[in-house]
Amino acid sequence: MRDHAAEVYRVETGRPFSTTRGSRVSSKLTASMIEGADYLAARAAKRRADYHPEGPVVAFSGGAQWHDHETLYDRLDQIKRRIPNMVLVTTAQMKGCDAIAAAWAASRGCKIILFRLDRKLGNRAGFVRNERITNLNPVEAIVCEGSGVQLDFARKLRNAGVPLHVFRAAEQRPMAMDRRA
Repeated sequence: MRDHAAEVYRVETGRPFSTTRGSRVSSKLTASMIEGADYLAARAAKRRADYHPEGPVVAFSGGAQWHDHETLYDRLDQIKRRIPNMVLVTTAQMKGCDAIAAAWAASRGCKIILFRLDRKLGNRAGFVRNERITNLNPVEAIVCEGSGVQLDFARKLRNAGVPLHVFRAAEQRPMAMDRRA
């Protein structure tokens, strides 16, 4: 109704109608008038959405010595089918299990949050990171055998009652041989 009244006003006066307050976003081919405060609020909301993804958290951690990506991809795909809007939270290592999980998330369009070590905490950094991830209340978790940090993470998740998938290094599929030789 307001768009129609604005068009009548424009025809009668020759000047565009301007609301005294609030934005006027028209679906017609006319110019939209947007208040600066509304623009800034929308921009801030989009930025918050980019840095605060919504959805159930699935925790992931694993050792740096890992090659069996197929097993991890299969399990992550199973979880993604059950929880399509999941957010994957990893311990942000640059190789091994976490690198495999990051590659999976990129290939499946899944949001991923990387929890890096806070080096100021020294030797406690990995354990504090595990506590922070556990405090996110994940709905499911995957832990691959690695160091004592992964063992601690699995223990904390079990104590929190989180459904846990544990993969042992000895259970990995054999590494594919390079056929170029």
